Amino acid sequence: MLFVFIKFLMGIQNILYPKPHPQLITVTKDLNSLYDSHSHTFQLIGRNASFVQEPRASCRQQDKLILSVLTAPNNVNKRRDLRERFGDVEGVSLLFLLGKTTSSEVQERLSQENRKHGDILQGSIIDSYNTLAYKTLMGFIWINKNCPHVKFVAKMDDDVTLDLGRMLDVLDAKYGDMSEFQGNPPPVLECPAVMKNMRPWRHNHTNTIMGKWSVTYDEMSRRVFPDFCPGWLYVTTPSVGLYLAEVANMATDVMNVARLDDIYVTGFLRERLEGVTLQQLHSKGLNGLSWNKVFSHCPFLGITKNIFYNDIVLDKGSGAVSYIKGQKFYWCAFLEFFILENVEYLAPGLSPSFLWDMCSR
Repeated sequence: MLFVFIKFLMGIQNILYPKPHPQLITVTKDLNSLYDSHSHTFQLIGRNASFVQEPRASCRQQDKLILSVLTAPNNVNKRRDLRERFGDVEGVSLLFLLGKTTSSEVQERLSQENRKHGDILQGSIIDSYNTLAYKTLMGFIWINKNCPHVKFVAKMDDDVTLDLGRMLDVLDAKYGDMSEFQGNPPPVLECPAVMKNMRPWRHNHTNTIMGKWSVTYDEMSRRVFPDFCPGWLYVTTPSVGLYLAEVANMATDVMNVARLDDIYVTGFLRERLEGVTLQQLHSKGLNGLSWNKVFSHCPFLGITKNIFYNDIVLDKGSGAVSYIKGQKFYWCAFLEFFILENVEYLAPGLSPSFLWDMCSR
């Protein structure tokens, strides 16, 4: 009955509020369309960029997975912890993605760190929360330049506690022998909980739990975001990463939402690519099928699964706010998304300020 009810609601919603179908973009699938090997520069979201420093060596020939980690210049301890956990895992390489820093002292520390560990990729674009998408796509360009043989790329944040063994087991169960894919993974993009039919946050309370993801009508007028993967963790292939980077230079109409890193990359860019499927990171079977086909269409169920039933991302937080199994994060997301924002829409300024204060960061 639950399957039927959700499908019924989906049908009504699609009739009343049909999703837009952006024009697909044909990509060259050629690294040279992005990267100039003579000047060692590349185009990214309409800007020229370059690598300030690169890992000491290309990835190992036996590597099957690259953990591509978004980090910040001063997050030394987080990088150290990830090296201790995953630095010696067979078939897996770490790649830390950073932007440019304006501090010569911090830059020297980063250079020393890279000389010691050889796993830092730093771009010429200033490192900030609003340039996360640049760093993500920069990583895809470097991987295609140096490690095109790697089967999978897992993009993650440096404050994520990852069950790497579980993730590798799922990927092996789905794509282990690759026989049906001629030896290579299909063009997929997978995460523990795909988000669908998610309305953008429109309120201007920027200091709240969900406020930093707020988007104005001028930035994006669509009723719902494209289906996307939360940026805590998602898995794709080097080739899909290259396609996404190429689309980023051509989809000029969505460049103004590039600050919404995961929604921009796995949503707005991904939906312009024909044949790239967005799936739950589950092994084959009824569980994965039911989430892909039915449950993920309900945004509340998607949020619930991502926070409380995530068996791959075991912990994730930002400052004092815990996301995984975080009661405050969960209930504030519900309160802001389903109640307070609607109250403000119907009666601007009348939503109780103490409720917004309860959800401050």
